[in-house]
Amino acid sequence: MTGTEPMMTDKWTIDVSLQHEPYRVRAEALLRLEDGGEFVGIGIAEAGLRNGATSQIGSYLAVTRALSDLTAELLETVASDVARSIEVDGLLATQSTN
Repeated sequence: MTGTEPMMTDKWTIDVSLQHEPYRVRAEALLRLEDGGEFVGIGIAEAGLRNGATSQIGSYLAVTRALSDLTAELLETVASDVARSIEVDGLLATQSTN
């Protein structure tokens, strides 16, 4: 690479929504890909009443758990795609030697 090649840029968007109940917070992290694909992570945490300091902590925890769940979904997809790629590459290599 000479440094003059155009950079390719993808834009992925994560939207996080929170649903507050009196003693529980549910977070949903939605990752939208440019190609229309989506991944969702869910996180739930106990929380104090909505106007207390523990409510904010509960929100942080629920979002953290949703993002962690989203990470697990992405890693599972990557592992599956890599395994499928290895199988296809192996199949193509076997066919080309015959």
